[in-house]
Order: sequence, then structure tokens, then C-alpha cells
Amino acid sequence: MNTRLNKPVAVNALALSIACASGWAENEVRDASTRPYAIEEVIVTAQKREESLQDTPIAISAFSAQSIENMGITQASDIGRFAPNLTSEKLPSSFGAVNFTIRGITETEPSMSVDPAVGIYMNGIYMARNNGLAFDVVDLERIEVLRGPQGSLYGRNSTGGAVNLVTAKPKGEFGFKQVITSGRRDKLRYHTTVDLPKAGDLSAKLSYLHNEQDGYVKNSTTNFLQGRAGDFGEIDADAYLVALNWEPSDSFSVDYSYDSSDSTGMPRGFQLTFAEAVPPSVFGPNFDQTLTFGPGANDLGIADQVLLGTYAAFGNAPAAQLCSLDPACVNFANTANPGFGGATPAQAQLGTYLGVYGQAAAVADPDRVSALNMPYAGEQELAIEGHSVTLVWDLAENLTLKSLSAYREMDIELRTDLSGGGHLDLTAMGGGVVTLFAAGSPNRKSQEQFSQELQLIGSGDRLQYVAGLYYFEEEAGESTQEQTPFFFGNFGSGRRYETDNSAWAVFGQVTYTLPVLEDKLDVTLGLRYTEDDRAISIDEVVADTPASGTFSEQFDNVSGHLTLDYSFTNEVNGYFRIGTGYKAGGFLSRTSIANQRPFDEETLTSYEFGLKSQWWDNRMQLNAALFYSEYDDKQVTQFVPTDTGAESTIQNAAQTTYQGFELELLVIPLAGLTLNLSYGYLDPEYESYTFFDPSGAVCGTQGSVCDVVDRGVFPTTPDETAALGMEYEFEPFAWGQLRARIDATYNSGYTHDTISSRVDDFIRADAHTLVDARATLSDIALGDKGLLRVALWGKNLTDEEYRSHAIGAFESIGFAGAVYNEPKSYGIDIIYEY
Repeated sequence: MNTRLNKPVAVNALALSIACASGWAENEVRDASTRPYAIEEVIVTAQKREESLQDTPIAISAFSAQSIENMGITQASDIGRFAPNLTSEKLPSSFGAVNFTIRGITETEPSMSVDPAVGIYMNGIYMARNNGLAFDVVDLERIEVLRGPQGSLYGRNSTGGAVNLVTAKPKGEFGFKQVITSGRRDKLRYHTTVDLPKAGDLSAKLSYLHNEQDGYVKNSTTNFLQGRAGDFGEIDADAYLVALNWEPSDSFSVDYSYDSSDSTGMPRGFQLTFAEAVPPSVFGPNFDQTLTFGPGANDLGIADQVLLGTYAAFGNAPAAQLCSLDPACVNFANTANPGFGGATPAQAQLGTYLGVYGQAAAVADPDRVSALNMPYAGEQELAIEGHSVTLVWDLAENLTLKSLSAYREMDIELRTDLSGGGHLDLTAMGGGVVTLFAAGSPNRKSQEQFSQELQLIGSGDRLQYVAGLYYFEEEAGESTQEQTPFFFGNFGSGRRYETDNSAWAVFGQVTYTLPVLEDKLDVTLGLRYTEDDRAISIDEVVADTPASGTFSEQFDNVSGHLTLDYSFTNEVNGYFRIGTGYKAGGFLSRTSIANQRPFDEETLTSYEFGLKSQWWDNRMQLNAALFYSEYDDKQVTQFVPTDTGAESTIQNAAQTTYQGFELELLVIPLAGLTLNLSYGYLDPEYESYTFFDPSGAVCGTQGSVCDVVDRGVFPTTPDETAALGMEYEFEPFAWGQLRARIDATYNSGYTHDTISSRVDDFIRADAHTLVDARATLSDIALGDKGLLRVALWGKNLTDEEYRSHAIGAFESIGFAGAVYNEPKSYGIDIIYEY
């Protein structure tokens, strides 16, 4: 009936990841000499059923287990370099938090009250928080990356796209695999997998992984204020996987999976790349170097507001909103006070600020530094575990009912310092260590979630369909104490928030082969109705008085897609897709109770043309896609000054468009040689961007609103990405098989903020090209005792450096900083299989 493309499609160690479709999987079709000479079919589950990747009219990439090994992928965040218009980077404050961006769509806010824009799934189970995504996943079988809004089948807040991690199932027969890795900076990684023989109808697989490595930025601190702290970037992790498969009959099966990860380590070193010794926002425009505080409206800095708070703390009644506008407060500020050791409050306060910012300006460096001194930085801990049960009933020959039940929980303990080395030690004078910004004592996060999904999957003569119900609920909480220079080295009262979120959805997708055009045209319609309930409770201290607030809101949305898929020939297939996506609104936990307002949902509509083609007797694959997307009510985080430093808010402030192009080519020109080239281009633009400015620093007037469309930028969104790979498999030797591979990936660079500012040059990730290589000698026979393979590998061999993530929003209080990518690394893998 349907003559759509059914021939073998992309597979190889680094196959193409293209918007219209590409498969990154291992070549197993071989000529007489056993070397790759054709491109083999890849099976994916992007539409909740097993089907050829090349027959799936979705922007999707698939990485096989062999590809994952050859590219050195150990975490989901590692795939960001190899697919066009995809980036994934760890956030500065935690070694476990990862930010994904697909086609410019992202959510950089790490708060657990805000959902990511790219949905991350494990075996089809949604993982709601980006805080714990940098964990080692044991025994990965495949990674699927879906680009563009997923408004029907993967509709959980997936405006940018979805990443699905698929772990390997038990084989039902005895098998053993041991991987040992040793590398630079004392890297040690060992991975053990045991497949047990089938016992009746039950199969089982057990896996364990340990990974440790030293950091790459030295911790030069001698005064550890938060316990143990190693070098920045170090890691020590253990991960486990238990997979069970029970098949009591040919029509019913149960898969149970338990995964666990326990990690300790240090975040990457956050260094100052910009700092002002005397920032006007802090000291005011007419700062007096004699530390005399002047009357009138000439100071107007944050120090002016803090002096007013100091005046009130001594039992006075302020007569104005700023100390400089109240003559009595000015007199207080300039009068010697025993509470400040005989100095005036102005001398104590302004002198402290001068010391902190002077130190910050002295250590700020726009280039990568080799050591950092940050007393509040400390070792972090991440614990994750999850249970999932998948039941599959074959109700009839072409009708299947599937149930996916899952529970996951996460606990994180952070000891974070974002001062970049800008601090002043006042302990000898009875004070604390004053820092530009630190959070700790420590910062604890926890989250647990439950989800249940039912799918009915069927097909008929011309029809394929999926229908389902989905339920999700989570509870999350975080407690923290933060310090800025305005707290004089003391942590304020703890702040705590708890979220209680739930959602349910009904969805369906139908594909119909029209009885026209020789059955070459398929029409697919997918729809999803979603309701989200969001609630947050906040406990904080305002003016030494405890305060509590609870807020709740409900959101609903209908999203989906319409796709036309046409087979021009058996080798050329094209599609047109209109798709929508939705991300729920909610509340930002960082915003104070007084300023707490719900932000609304955001929606995205995407139009995409895709082409998939095979040529030269299935030795070449050329795929391409052209897309245009419109973003409504875009949620934008805005960082605004307050009397204690700064405060984040989220507003539906922007309308944006994204247009781009993706192209990938895979060629096997001769036996054993595989070449791949991918390229992604993206052109985002703000149509409108409304900014509320309480300080007047952006709009010119305090408390005003202005359109900053000309200053709008897109975080972690490069204009161009590219990947070039070459792999050659030599003729087999009598004692083994040699394979060599080299990959070069290019990124045109990106910023880390939403509004351009004077610190852009100090936070931008410049254009960079990374080069990796791997040489593997495999099929080394150990008699009847199994096979051995040995691989030498190197990553970032040219030692390229760039700011992989940064925080520019601190510019409002006089500084900015960044973390740099990991430097060159190399090592050896020894892999034994029986």
C-alpha cells in the first residue's frame, strides 16, 4: 500500500543529525571484507511506535550505543556538539545542572519552579528538572533528539524539542562486559554490565559505573567556610541500573527499570571576567573618596538604600526613601558610631564595598585563569534514583495497549560561590568574609515526581493511530541563604520555597495514507489538550520580620501538528509540518513575596519543510530542512536591582521569530571509509520586547516600561553550527580490526543574556572549533574467553577555550563572570566482552 521509503537509512559511528531526519548509529552492513559499504536502517520510537527513522517525518537524530562509545558520550549533555542547532552546557552554579537549547529555544533559569523548554525523557519518562541532568546514565542503547515543538506525543512543555534516553534491555542470555578508562587529570572510569541467563520468563541485566576525575581549575582557597572543597571541575560518581523483563506470554510483557546515581564534586570554576572598582550603581554617581556621605540626590546608589536600612536598624524613623534625601540620616551616616568601632556608618559601609570591589577588579580576567580563591565554594552532592514499569499488551494483531508508570526523586546539596574571587575578609575585625555573591550554608534542593501514561497504538489498512492519557505530579523545594556585599559578610535569614505542580493531558495522533497519487501521500494530525496546576509557597524574612506567601494558578492549552509526507520516489521523501508547542506559566521562586506575580504560558508555532534522500546505491544520504517559528508571550527572566543587590523576575515580555536551515550529508565513498558533514543556520529576531525597569538603568526612568527590541539577544543560541567527521576501518588483521576516527565541530559563538549590555564582550562565548579523535583496535580474540578492544582517544585536542556559560545579569551591580569549557583531555579505554 504505502510506498514510502523503506530502504536502509543512516547508521554509523557519527551519522547525520539533521532536522528532517538522520540516524547516528553504527554501520553493520558490510561487504565481503566486513567493512562498511552501505548505510543501514535505524529504528526509532519518536512516534510511540517502532519505525524507520527515515520514514519518520520529524526533525530527529538518533545516536546508537556504538556511536555513543565512539564519540565519548557519557552524559546527555555531551550530545550538544554533534547535532545542528543544538547546544547543551552545564550551568555555572552546579556540576549537575544542564541547559539545553534547540533551534534557539531554551530556558536558562535553574529554579525548580520554572520548567525547561526542552523536554528530557528516559525510556519515555519525562524528567522535569534540569538541575540533575548531568548524571552518568548507565548502559545507554540509544539517544533520540527531536527538534521543534512536540505538541502532541511529547507535549510536556517541549516548545524547543525533546531528548529521549533509551537504556538497553536484558538479552535473556549470559553476557559480561567490562570497560576500564584511564585518562588525564587522574581520570578513572569503570563500567560493568552483567546479563543473566533467562530464568523461566524472566530476564535480568545489572550494570554499575564509577567515574572520577580531578578538576581543571585549582582551588587556591585556604579559608574553607563551607567544609571540604576540591579543585573546580572534579567529579566522583557512582551509577547503577537494574533492568528486568518478564514475558509470561507472547502478547504480554513487563519491563522494570531502576536507575540510581550518586555524585559528589565541584562546579566548574566561575571566574570574574569583568568588575568595576567603583560601580556607580553601588556608590552613586558622585562618590566621595573620603567616605563622606553627601546630602541631596547625588548618591542614588544601592549604598544609599542600605544606609537608610542601617539608620532604621538603629531605631530611627526614616523620612524619605533614600538616606541622602533625609538630613537626619545623612548626619547619622557621617557621625562616628561605637557600633562601627568608632568609624562612621558611611566609612564602614563604603570602605567595605571599596575593599570588595577593589579585590574583584584586581582578580577579574577575561581569559581563562588557572586558579581561583572562593571561600564559600564547597563540595556538592547529587543523588538521583528512579523506578519505571512499562506494561505492554497486544490486544489484537494490530492493536497494543501500553502503560508507563514512573517515580523519580532527586536530592541536591550545593555550596556555591559566584564571587569569582571577589571577596574581603573582615573576620579579624569581628565581621565575616564579604563576597560579591555567595549562596550556601548550604543550599538544599529536593524533588520527587510521579507520572502515569496510557497509550493505545493501532493500525489498519491505511491508518495508523496513537491515543493516550497522561498524568504528572511533582513536589519540589529549596532552601538557601544568600550573601551579597550589602550583607557585610553575614548570611541573612534562610529563604525557603516549595512547589506543588500537577498536569494531565489527553492526546492522539492519526496517520492516513490517502488513496491518491499511488498511495504516496500520508497525512498526519496530532492534538493534545493539557491542564497544568501550579502552586508555590515562600517563606522569607523582610525587614527582620518573617513573611510567608502562597500562590497558585491554572493553565490550559491545545497544541498539536499537521504533517504532509510525500514519497517522490523510493529514495526521496519530503514533508511539510505545521506544529505548535506550549510551556506552562507559573511563579519564579527567586522573586520576593511582595513582587510575586504569575507569568503566563508561552506558545510556539513552527512551519517546516523537510527532505530525506538516498543515492548511489545507498552509499550516500542527503537530508535537509527549512523552518520558520513564531514565539508568542515568550517568558523572559529579567534581573533588576533592589536595596539588597538584585532580584529576578519572569515576564511574558517578548514576541520572537526563528528561521533557519539544516543540512547533513553522509557518504561511504569506498569500503571502510565514512564521511559526514552537518550544518545548521539560525536567524532569531525579536518582534517586540517589553522591559519593566524599576531602577531606570535601562528605560531611563525609574518604574517605567520600554521596548528593548533593538537590544534583545538570545542566550546560548549560535547563528551557525557544523560538524565534520571521518572514520576509516582498515582491512582486518589476523589479530584484530583497526578503526580510526576524527571529528571537528564548529560553533559560531553565543551570548548568555537576553539584553545586550556593556559586559557583552566579557560574557560571550566566542566562535570555537573542537577536535576529537579516537583509534580503536577491536576483535582481539582471547581464545574462547571473549573479545578485547583497546581505544586511544583525545578530546579538544587543540586545547580550544571558550566561555561555555556565563552570568551577565550581575552587571547591574558592577561585575560579570563566566565558566570555561574543559581543556584538552586524553586517555585509553580497555573493553572486554564475553
